[in-house]
Amino acid sequence: MAFTRSSFTKEYYAPREVAVYVGVSSRTIMRYCREGYIKEERTPTDRRRIPREAVLDYLEQKGLLIDDNEIRRDVIYARVSTIAQANRGDLDRQVQDVLMYAAMRDPKNLEVIKEIGSGLNDNRKQLCKLLNAVMNREINRIFINYKDRLTRFGYNYLELICSYAGTEIVIVSNETEAKSVQEELAEDLIAIIHSFSGKLYGLRRKDRKKIQEDIEAINESE
Repeated sequence: MAFTRSSFTKEYYAPREVAVYVGVSSRTIMRYCREGYIKEERTPTDRRRIPREAVLDYLEQKGLLIDDNEIRRDVIYARVSTIAQANRGDLDRQVQDVLMYAAMRDPKNLEVIKEIGSGLNDNRKQLCKLLNAVMNREINRIFINYKDRLTRFGYNYLELICSYAGTEIVIVSNETEAKSVQEELAEDLIAIIHSFSGKLYGLRRKDRKKIQEDIEAINESE
């Protein structure tokens, strides 16, 4: 894993924080400080604090620090819920709309990610791939047509993760195509009802099985 200078915004870091970046234990970082490999300072309560520049210097020595623009790239993420929507061109039109917007904002190493899947599904393959790249600090900006392209629920959590990794989410439009939204909402509601119905049926089946087992136990004891 590599890091960019802009990823480090704090003036001082605790040894445990540096340990996470380097991939070693906190004790190892404290030993490096004692041996002079990493410059440290002490708080009035005698706690170790490592200055930002010292962290950057050490990461650079280890080959873990790169220029901000070296690997970071911009991504267009486009999603529709069904194959039918993709077949009629909704997905491609969404990409083109976002692409025209991104083209005017000096994109770097632009990548297009397209996905077919419900906005309720938080385990979408391409979304997970994108979030892994975000957490590896490889993504500069994510361009989306509107919020629910990323997720139907929990957008604020994704935004928080991206913000922590220095990734900006750029929403192209706050307006949506009414027809597509109505279709997707209907499909999502059906999916929710189906999911809960299945769970409820499963619980009832377990209850019926338990009652039958109790009856059989009573009969056997008579």
